[in-house]
Amino acid sequence: MTKDNIIHVALRLFLQRGYKYVSLVDVAAEAGITKGGIYHYFSSKEDLLYTAVHYLFDRIEAKYIDVFSRDGSLQQALYSMLVERELEVYARDLLGMEQGDYRENHASFILEVMNHFPKMQERIDRSHMTVCKAIGAKLQAAMGQGEIRPQTDTHALAVMILAMLNGQISLGEKLNSPEIRKLMTENLWRLICA
Repeated sequence: MTKDNIIHVALRLFLQRGYKYVSLVDVAAEAGITKGGIYHYFSSKEDLLYTAVHYLFDRIEAKYIDVFSRDGSLQQALYSMLVERELEVYARDLLGMEQGDYRENHASFILEVMNHFPKMQERIDRSHMTVCKAIGAKLQAAMGQGEIRPQTDTHALAVMILAMLNGQISLGEKLNSPEIRKLMTENLWRLICA
């Protein structure tokens, strides 16, 4: 069992049950190792949480950067993230979760982490800034190509898009159907296109 495998198991359990309802014994049992095997890599449950959250945000940031730095239009990138849920599918597959589990539990897990571990807020903020920078660069390129209005405040729009993506994760299925996601993307596009 590698360190990354333990992190995957811990994240999956933290997302499914919440941090306070997961013990190191639970993580060890799910990972197929002894509790001592966890201590080989992590000094405590809190150390495992910090490492796991950094691990998750590193990968989420990388996925955002990948999507928003690809060749192709801004509209294609928005479609990929909002309609096709590329980030959610990636995170779900990374952690070996069932469809819906990541989306349903992500928001509550992040809120739990921010409320009980204020030091993590700095990491989350840093991640949001990195992602906004990547989205903003795509917006700048789109503006330069005449894809969006020239007077667009790309930083404010990047924050709005990130807020939409993060908010979408917390919506229930009735407000997050493929049809609704497609309409959201089309409406956003009509608001910003040149």
